[in-house]
Amino acid sequence: MGASAWSYAVPYREDLQGALDVLRERVFAEGGYDRLEGFASLAELMESGCLDEEGGAHSVLDVVTVVHCAVDEEDHGDVRVVAGAEVVELFGTDRPSLGTVRAAEEKGAGDLDFPPSFRGSGCCTVTYGPDGAPDGLYFWGVTGD
Repeated sequence: MGASAWSYAVPYREDLQGALDVLRERVFAEGGYDRLEGFASLAELMESGCLDEEGGAHSVLDVVTVVHCAVDEEDHGDVRVVAGAEVVELFGTDRPSLGTVRAAEEKGAGDLDFPPSFRGSGCCTVTYGPDGAPDGLYFWGVTGD
């Protein structure tokens, strides 16, 4: 089937891991995954090992842990937080709006220098409203076989 790019915007919350967990539960409940049926819960799916055996869900279900690490140090299943100087480098500002992040992601699609660099991982960053305050989180990645 190949790799699949995915992205999701969610309301801002300081607890990035909590935001990822809630997003994953929502995507599971909405059926936002490929080729995986018959599971009553996300926990059941995760325990089954099917995500590894079947090449993943081709969605945010393929990542589980938010990590703060250097570029290219994330592992399979990680969502690396994009922050600091990297935010300015990727988005041209230290307080990107959702539109700015989506435009950069679209422009960078297929570019090996645009994160994430590895299949099976993702990234997240804070997005900002017109008043300069955090208003959302944006998760994106590439997963699949």
